[in-house]
Amino acid sequence: MVHPPLPDALAVGEPAADLSSWLDAIAELTRAANRTAPLDELLDLIAGTTARLTGYDFCAVFVADPERQALIIQGSYGLSQQYIDAINARTPILVRAGDTAEGPSSRAFRAQRPTTVLDISADTASRSWETVAAQQGYSSLLAVPLVVGQEPFGLVNCYTVERHDFSAREIILMESMANQAGLAIETTRRLAETRRRADRLAAEAAAVAGELDVQRQADEHHRELLRVVLRGGGLAAIAESLAARLRCGVAIDDAGGRLLASACGDGRPGSGTRRVAAAYQRARTRVGEEMDLEAVTVPGEEGDPAGTEGLVVPVVLDEEAVGHLWALHPQQPLGPPQRQALTRAAAVVALALLKERTAQEVEWRLSRDFLDDLFDPGNQTPEALHARARQLGADLSRPHTVLVIRRDPAPGTSGGGSEDREAHAQRALVSLVQRSGAAWGGATLTATRSDHVVVLWHDDEHHRSAREFAEHVRREIQAYASGWTATISVGPTCAEVREYGDAYRLTCGVLDLVQHSDRRDRVVSLDTIGAYRLLLQVKRPRELQSFAESMLGTVHAYDQQHQTSLRATLDCYMSHRCNVSVTAKQLHVHPNTVAYRLRRVEELLDLDLGDPQALLHLQLALMVEAVLGEHTD
Repeated sequence: MVHPPLPDALAVGEPAADLSSWLDAIAELTRAANRTAPLDELLDLIAGTTARLTGYDFCAVFVADPERQALIIQGSYGLSQQYIDAINARTPILVRAGDTAEGPSSRAFRAQRPTTVLDISADTASRSWETVAAQQGYSSLLAVPLVVGQEPFGLVNCYTVERHDFSAREIILMESMANQAGLAIETTRRLAETRRRADRLAAEAAAVAGELDVQRQADEHHRELLRVVLRGGGLAAIAESLAARLRCGVAIDDAGGRLLASACGDGRPGSGTRRVAAAYQRARTRVGEEMDLEAVTVPGEEGDPAGTEGLVVPVVLDEEAVGHLWALHPQQPLGPPQRQALTRAAAVVALALLKERTAQEVEWRLSRDFLDDLFDPGNQTPEALHARARQLGADLSRPHTVLVIRRDPAPGTSGGGSEDREAHAQRALVSLVQRSGAAWGGATLTATRSDHVVVLWHDDEHHRSAREFAEHVRREIQAYASGWTATISVGPTCAEVREYGDAYRLTCGVLDLVQHSDRRDRVVSLDTIGAYRLLLQVKRPRELQSFAESMLGTVHAYDQQHQTSLRATLDCYMSHRCNVSVTAKQLHVHPNTVAYRLRRVEELLDLDLGDPQALLHLQLALMVEAVLGEHTD
């Protein structure tokens, strides 16, 4: 094959057209680099430009693999795909020396100097590629190192069909071409890295802008909800506003799982609240006990479209979850703006609960002070008590029933516990009673006194009875109280202010009697305690106390002196129909022990426990002590 004359681009006096060809080629490589062409495309352009300028038959651009173990053809001109696959896959050019010594391409890469082969079939080191070279149809080879960023990158190899002795001038021109190619590759790499960095910075800027937008929307929601609270809106108004903004059902509950407010996100106040309340109950079942101080995704119900999962966010006061804010069945998936809005809204709900709690505490204190004076008027006139009652929203000219509610002591304890736990349980009790009274509409006054809650209930044709309300409160306590129950005593109905003191003491007496008998979680009233009712209403309790002392005083003194339990054994014996075996089982002693104790009681009291009249007197004495307590003088 006859090669066209090589342009003497660097010699003085050569035709401008030849120099222009080289400059055009360099400009083309520069343009490709500046537009950050893909590396494979740029390497093919380098191979094709080199072949066109030099007139060589084939050209290949080799690149070292990532492990720098072999040289891979990544750009080419004139070479068949079969040849490229054979070199890359079956007979790769190793960077180190091969089985037949170091090949020309390996030598050029390792030494970073141009290498030529006049006849590849006669070159011992090239024997591994003799067959593929013959198939491709080339004889001579020139390998020039390709350096990118001052680091060995690969080779530019040129091939001729006919044997060709590459001159020093040709080698210099090829080195110049390789240098330009290296600069183009380096430019491409730098521009690509710059573009990647710019893309990364743009993505980060977009993410920051997105976060700022999320924050802005959350701020708008937060300000709107604060305006609702400052205008006097409560939990229901917060739920309505949030549901309309997020277009979903919203529910607010307390720590015990009691629903406090709910709203539907269809834009119509008050609509769909029953539907949301039912959805809340189902969602609470699906979430289970996973709720703590972190937001939890609410799984969708069966048949719900994907992406409509809800979210429950804790409402926190004093590092304690006092309730939860639920977003249910959103019309659109809850994205970051909506989730951020819910988190911020939970803080507003906490503020509303704190505001409500503060108002409740003021109301409870005022009500408690009034009840203190109502039950023990002292110098307070009826007119003054009526006036104070009206200031608290109560009209005592109408009949009211007294209810007293007290938490039951835990089995096997005296009812004590840590102050924080007791205070928390008492707050939970009065809050539950007050909410129930507000819902039923008959509770005129609710307040705490000592370890119990007092309610003045107005009975009329518009309200259900005090007994029905008491049963409702007991069920509410069973459903929502955490680890405790309560007993409720329904007292007499008072028509006059002066009647409330006696009614309150009588109602507390019934409650004491029931709880001291180790009964719990029930509603009791005067008509449920039998003969005890008579004792509780005696106007001169000292005479009853004197009678009980005359009957049981000797037994009490003996028990105290000898550290025995004769009185307790007698009480248990009488409570279990005078059955020795049952009494022994209840006291966890042998029946003979019970029989011995009873004989000792007979001796001390000088009576016969088989005498019905003696049993009647003892039973009456025990009942008096149950109502009035043991005499300790």
